[in-house]
Amino acid sequence: MRFIHFSDTHLGFSDLNRIDPESGINQREADFYAAWWRVIERILEEKPDFVVHAGDLFQSPRPNNRAIRIALEGVQQVVQAGIPFVVVAGNHSTPRIRQTGSIFESLALFPRVHAAYQSRYQRFRIGDCAVHCIPHCSLSEELDAAYEAIQPDPEARYQVLVTHGAWRSGSGETIGSVGEFNEQFIVDPESKLNLRFDYIALGHYHKHLAVTPTAVYSGSTERTSFNEIGYRSGYVRVDLAAGNWEYAEVASRPMLGVGPIDCRGLQPEAVYTAIREQAEAVPAGSLLRVELVGLSRSTLLGLEMQEIDRLFPEALHVEKLFRPADDASLYHISSGIGSLPTEFAQFIDAQENLTLDKERLKELGQGLLDAAGSSEQ
Repeated sequence: MRFIHFSDTHLGFSDLNRIDPESGINQREADFYAAWWRVIERILEEKPDFVVHAGDLFQSPRPNNRAIRIALEGVQQVVQAGIPFVVVAGNHSTPRIRQTGSIFESLALFPRVHAAYQSRYQRFRIGDCAVHCIPHCSLSEELDAAYEAIQPDPEARYQVLVTHGAWRSGSGETIGSVGEFNEQFIVDPESKLNLRFDYIALGHYHKHLAVTPTAVYSGSTERTSFNEIGYRSGYVRVDLAAGNWEYAEVASRPMLGVGPIDCRGLQPEAVYTAIREQAEAVPAGSLLRVELVGLSRSTLLGLEMQEIDRLFPEALHVEKLFRPADDASLYHISSGIGSLPTEFAQFIDAQENLTLDKERLKELGQGLLDAAGSSEQ
């Protein structure tokens, strides 16, 4: 049996003050939809026996109408081609208040769609394969109960686990953590429960990574932040009969970094020259981060942000990170105003003397912004 494993499509993600000239919507939102369609097209071309999506289908538990339409249209094309679609809810797509319901209730209405989203373990049978699913669980007790409920299907030839979160090995090593307040930690089920899976499809970490020979993060289909510079975008092809898998890359918007550039003793004109010398050719439409360190106060005050932007006329967006020589603070300057969640998170990160839990504040703020956004739709 062959299947495709992908994850972290974050449909509805929006950032930066840029508009797609064709659709008239936020350019980054459009990028995530384009990435989704690239994978859907590959699925329809390759015709696997089934598909698994390992979480964070949507950016928010209350996605906008456009994100819902695009998700449903893509899933419909897959299942109409006779390809079963398995999806688990990730932390971004799980409502913080359970009474609000879940968008996955609508997805589950499709024939051949198997959706796990109720903070509990579910098992689905597809041909010779038993697909074991653990979605994001809001409570640690629910996650523990989900683990305890896992039972191999004795009549299935293959056993596959699909789950979402940071991986924690039997020895306690954590891989794939992104520092989010509500992220789930997956303790290696093979060592914890003495079970063997033919493949473990992981979501949450946006970098493609094999944490064991058969436990694999597919990575995301697009990048959500400059922390992901250098990450590829794509999906995993899995062949259970052959006992192997391979990564397949898909195109995404280029995201590049320039620096860090040591600017000690440099005046503004010399800083521009240093940036120009280190910057390679920037593909049209790139997202670019320029990082400058060791700046004197006078140089920092003398820099013209527009002059740095003019050095990269083909870039969609230029982000600047400045660290003065006499200050531990990090100055984050954008070419434009980002989305409210992005701007709020950056504001919290910039508070050096904050004694409160920054991740908790960002989580609470995101929840309030999600609620406000959904009430306006």
